[in-house]
Formats: sequence, C-alpha cells, structure tokens
Amino acid sequence: MVTKWTPQEKARIVIESLTTNIGTAEICRKYNLSPNTFYPWKEKFLEGGKAALAGSSDGDTFKSMKRENDILKRITGEIVMVNDALKKTLEEGKR
Repeated sequence: MVTKWTPQEKARIVIESLTTNIGTAEICRKYNLSPNTFYPWKEKFLEGGKAALAGSSDGDTFKSMKRENDILKRITGEIVMVNDALKKTLEEGKR
C-alpha cells in the first residue's frame, strides 16, 4: 500500500523524530514508513532549514532560478538557430 504524504505530514513526522526520544526505527514503525523513505525527508528538511538560516529566501531563489531559466532559453534559441542553419546548408548541398 502506497501512502501519499503531504509536505505538512512529512514535516510533522520529521519534527517528531527530532524533538522526542523516539528512535528512527520506532518512528518508521509508528507511521508505517521504511527508513529509505524517512531519511530523505529528514535530509531535505534539515537542508531547507540550513538554507533558511543562511538568509536564502524564496524570493532570492525564485530570482536565481528565473535568471538561470532565461539564460537556458537564450542558449536553446541559439542552438535551434544554428541547427536550422546547418539543416539548410545540408539541404543546399544535396541539390
């Protein structure tokens, strides 16, 4: 049986593991999770906390991703133009 956990549920389970004396194995049994499911949740949770404390905000992340996306779009456009030019050159060479 596969259970779809919401982000809030995942955070609550990870927080419970961090704030109680309950071991990971017991947390996993309690919520019917495998450790292979739980540990990535915990790692992502802790990394997110580190990023937040380092001053990285969602706005900064969004701006950075938008900038990267714009660069990738420009590069993709250039590649398409070069590819079209090469196709045209090859077609002219066949005539």
